[in-house]
Amino acid sequence: MKHTSTDQTASDQSKILQVLSGLALGMFLSALDQTVISTASPTIATSLGHLSGQSWLITSYLGATLITTPIYGRLSDGFGRRRLFVIALSLFLIGSAMSAGATTFSFLVFGRSIQGLGAGGLFSLAFAVIADLVPPRERGRYTLFFVAIFGSASLLGPIFGGFIASAAKIFGIAGWRWIFAFNLPIGLLAIGLALRYLHVPQRLIRQRLDLAGVLSFAVFIVSLLVLSESSNSSLISSIRLWLAIAGATGLVGFILVEKRMADRAFIPLFFFRNRLFAITVFISAIAGAGMIIGLLITPLVAQVQYGVSAVTGGLLLLVTGFGNLLGSGFGSRVITKSGRYRELAIAGLVAFALGFLIFAMTLDSGFIGISFAVFLLGVGSGLVTQFASVTAPYALGDEHLGAGSSINTFARQFGSVMGAGFSLAVLFQSWKFRDGINSKLISTQNGSLRHLSSAAKASFADAARPVLLYSGVIMLVGVAIAVLLPRGVLDAGHRSASTVAD
Repeated sequence: MKHTSTDQTASDQSKILQVLSGLALGMFLSALDQTVISTASPTIATSLGHLSGQSWLITSYLGATLITTPIYGRLSDGFGRRRLFVIALSLFLIGSAMSAGATTFSFLVFGRSIQGLGAGGLFSLAFAVIADLVPPRERGRYTLFFVAIFGSASLLGPIFGGFIASAAKIFGIAGWRWIFAFNLPIGLLAIGLALRYLHVPQRLIRQRLDLAGVLSFAVFIVSLLVLSESSNSSLISSIRLWLAIAGATGLVGFILVEKRMADRAFIPLFFFRNRLFAITVFISAIAGAGMIIGLLITPLVAQVQYGVSAVTGGLLLLVTGFGNLLGSGFGSRVITKSGRYRELAIAGLVAFALGFLIFAMTLDSGFIGISFAVFLLGVGSGLVTQFASVTAPYALGDEHLGAGSSINTFARQFGSVMGAGFSLAVLFQSWKFRDGINSKLISTQNGSLRHLSSAAKASFADAARPVLLYSGVIMLVGVAIAVLLPRGVLDAGHRSASTVAD
């Protein structure tokens, strides 16, 4: 009897992995595309004659992703995960094909936007499917599977992008175009796997799309994103003022519309009356900001302070990746064995805070201290990711698994975008103010960063240290908020028995 039970468990796990296979490939492509462009964007923009606008290659993608992430989750609760996943991946591949064949910079930005419209569903739907398939306590082990994929793709992205972009021609085609063409065969395979295996039991709750809420939300996000991207640019102050007004108007309009729509809203505000859900989303946002700040500042410190190459500096991020996997693995084990989640959130944010504080103190003291600091950042990210990925959909119950998962994903991405924009703006502005550094020099990604004067290096450390310290303080505020999480353990089973297959 025991042998039969073991065989059944193995069979169930095999079926779950089959279901997740297409989702995993889709998530890999989406994660890779977020980071691969970071090292390749100067080459791509230069080849199309628009070097000054290279940031739009990232902004257009992230803006579309942020807007559509909550929409996919909400719609998938009514129309099924598989249908929405195939639509999302199809849009991503169409955008990839457009980007690969772009002959003008404007068309490339448009293609990246279409990619982003699809990418918004690839993350959130993956975690929602896990919540559909397995009970809360078992979700950690499968979340670890996706965290490992996301982490490996994020770390490989900059290396892959730099290598491909540096090749003038590959099979007679400009090297950078293969960055986007690479997505096509893998994406088609992912669609095939999804159509064959992605049959998810769920309770469907259909309703009309809240268009007014979506539009006001889009105005808010786009305005804030462009404002963040322009913080370190020469954009005139009057345009920034209008962006701020547009963003504030969009936010107020969004809140008013969502209040009026109540449970028909695409982001129902009553979700945030749930203390577990509201605090989880907040923690995801600040953890997303913390992780991206670490990922961006670490290679800069390696190049500026220690004169190593961009590739060598990027290898430091492997330490972060190892910490991330360790933290996520430990978190998965805790959730599976005990069902406890509150302690993971607190421990993760404490690790973040310690990482930033140690980073600030050892900024110019050698690689050992920095390596330990970024390792702690990775551990913190892994713990918080496990906590939030499981508790966000759990808090809202089975009826809103997709919405809970997508809002949590949005919060993490939103925190990343805001953290990247404002931290680098503060760092670069402070560095220029201290030593009169040329803005073109400090924003490049080439070897000039390795050969700065001792005075410029010292002023960089003075500019970077407050950013790290403030980040650590924000994480400590997060710890104080995490203490307010309700005590409890995750259920051993699903929270609703009524399901239908999509």
